[in-house]
This record gives sequence, C-alpha cells and structure tokens, in this order.
Amino acid sequence: MKQIILYSAAFCGDCRALKNWMDRNGISYVVRDIREHPEYARELEEKTGKQGVPYLVIDGEWKRGYEPGKPFSEAFARALLGV
Repeated sequence: MKQIILYSAAFCGDCRALKNWMDRNGISYVVRDIREHPEYARELEEKTGKQGVPYLVIDGEWKRGYEPGKPFSEAFARALLGV
C-alpha cells in the first residue's frame, strides 16, 4: 500500500476531480490544503518551486497531479498512481 499525501486547495477543480477519483477507487491519501494551512503552501513551494496543485507525494516522491493545460484525465491518474 502506497503512502500518498495530496497537496490541494478547495478552489482547485483538478484537485476535486482527483480526490473524487481516488475516493471512488479506494485509494487512501492524506490531504494538505495549501490555503487552510500556509505552512503546506511554503513546503510545496520549497520542494517544487511553485504552489501549483494538485501535487502528490507518493512514497516520498514528489509528483505533479495534473497535466498542464489539460483537464483531469482518468488515464493520467491511473498512470500517476500505478493502478
């Protein structure tokens, strides 16, 4: 079982889509909302150079949770999470 941390924000449509997809597929994760907790925003920026969400840490590896300029894709999510 993978340890997944999802950096997210309530305003983010891609974040909501990814969370909904992960919930439907029984994928466990911990949410770190960058607007509710500014320390998470700082951490995200320190690690990635930006505050773009969604971003995930999967078993300690930082991965962008979206494809720039594209809407949420189930195929992308499956590849990202290896399911």
